[in-house]
Amino acid sequence: MIDTNSIMFEVGVIAAVGFLGAAIASRAKISVVIGYIIAGILIGPNIHLSLFGVSYNGVLTNSEFVQEISQLGLVLLLFFVGLEFSITKLKKTKEAAAILAVTNLAVDMFAGFVIGAWMGWPLIDTIFMAGVISMSSSAITAKALIDLKRLGNAESEFILGMVILESFMAMIILTLVNGVVVSADGAPVDPVSLFVGIGIFLGFFTFLAVLVIPNTVKMFERIKSDELFILFAMALVFLAAALAQTFRVPAIIGAFFMGMVFADTKLAQRMKAKMESLRDAFVAMFFLSFGMLIDPSALPMVLPMLLLAVPLILMSDMLLTASLAYMIGFSSKAAMAIGTSFIARNEEAVLYASVGTRSIRNNTNLSNNYAGTYLTPFAGILCIVMSSLAPLLMVRSDRLARALARRLPKSITFGADLVKRTLRTVVMPSMLPIYRKRRLFQAMLILYAAWVIDLTITHEIAHLIMASFAPFVIFAVYAAARRTFREPVRHTNYGMQGGPFSRSTIETFVLRIVVGTLATIALVAIVWQYYWPATLAILYTYFLAVVFSMKVVYRRLGLGLGRRRPKPIRVLRTPPAVKHWRPTGNGMGRR
Repeated sequence: MIDTNSIMFEVGVIAAVGFLGAAIASRAKISVVIGYIIAGILIGPNIHLSLFGVSYNGVLTNSEFVQEISQLGLVLLLFFVGLEFSITKLKKTKEAAAILAVTNLAVDMFAGFVIGAWMGWPLIDTIFMAGVISMSSSAITAKALIDLKRLGNAESEFILGMVILESFMAMIILTLVNGVVVSADGAPVDPVSLFVGIGIFLGFFTFLAVLVIPNTVKMFERIKSDELFILFAMALVFLAAALAQTFRVPAIIGAFFMGMVFADTKLAQRMKAKMESLRDAFVAMFFLSFGMLIDPSALPMVLPMLLLAVPLILMSDMLLTASLAYMIGFSSKAAMAIGTSFIARNEEAVLYASVGTRSIRNNTNLSNNYAGTYLTPFAGILCIVMSSLAPLLMVRSDRLARALARRLPKSITFGADLVKRTLRTVVMPSMLPIYRKRRLFQAMLILYAAWVIDLTITHEIAHLIMASFAPFVIFAVYAAARRTFREPVRHTNYGMQGGPFSRSTIETFVLRIVVGTLATIALVAIVWQYYWPATLAILYTYFLAVVFSMKVVYRRLGLGLGRRRPKPIRVLRTPPAVKHWRPTGNGMGRR
């Protein structure tokens, strides 16, 4: 009789079921991660079926060993994500990828906050759910680009840059949330000591990347034995993970930063080649163990969340992100390709759900009635749904772009084109000297982003103090934007006969759109903590204002109505005066 509690049996079942799940998923042309998750559900302890008097309660009733060993896969996965974070690659995409990545992540997280507030979840649980909703899948995006033969397209470089940046920002957010909001051992955390520890941790890896690795990498390249090289790489990964835990940072963050340290070295390719099989084996075990945590009986409870999350993700990625991509300089087809590429949810969302569930369950001061119970099944089903939709929509991105262009009013397309022609010279890479005045605007955007993050995470008095700076921050952004946009507006070809009136109208319109967007985001960040439904009204009001502004500028410039024209000068043509002959006194004519 086989001992079902033995380690050998558990590992054997995991390997066999993982093989079957991956094989079926590959045959169905869907992500193997979905196959792993479904296979984990079928063998886990939470499934209970009864048919014709025969009951089935799963194969592995005790998953503690599997859960612990699966963390090795998570650490290796994040190490490989870090290896992709190349500063050299990001320099090519510059501001465009950064703007799109930050906006996409922020809008998706806001959608998660809306769902959490609507469901009545506490703030801690809502933050983790927002993280699950906002994590696009880098693996599915890259694979779909390869399958569709789009890696050579101009926008693909920006898409990959966005994926890398989103992964980096996700790790930073996860570090702060896990340390500040949730303590893994339930003990209170001193924010000062926590931030000092995180600063030391980041400083250590910066020291490695700048000074240590560049001067020692040639020595590591001399390791000829593959066996020694793999042991060396594994030691680096897991010691970095242990160091992160010492500073109350998740172990996966340490692995991620260690990967970043080697991303721009020659060792990166060798690490990928030699450790890829090891990573795949443990990563498969991680996703299977995640599926084992999903309780099918909880699916009816997460159905309302899914019915909200799926449309919001589609609207955020396909409409908002694609619209922003168009307005900063991409073509309509490229913009829609960017939007559809970020619909998939996969390994990053599972990562957030796994870390969030474990942290909340380990903290005795937090309730398990929200994310502790429902976050795992919600993330699992969301990944299955969105990862199935993403390839279908990516294939049809050109068709969707043409359909949307046909149905938009001319005033919207005209106004969007004005914004696009202006922002393209500011955001997209350019070597022209007249566009080098954008550094001030970029610095103000970074300051603005930091201020909005502070608005979002602070409460009560601190939140009010940060909110009081709103007029000054918005005015500073406005002044920097006006100084930055003046030269591009003067030298950009807008495809119309322009004069001082037209250029002034365009500059005012673009400033109104850009600064109005930033002001609306700030207002939402201020208000949402007090009464979140008001944020929806604010966003809808701003949408109407944008539509109205586009109609006005279209009437003035596109149709030529409402333009002040000088009155024509009437020239009166009068005949020259005729000198009449008058007789003189002697009766002779005047000579």
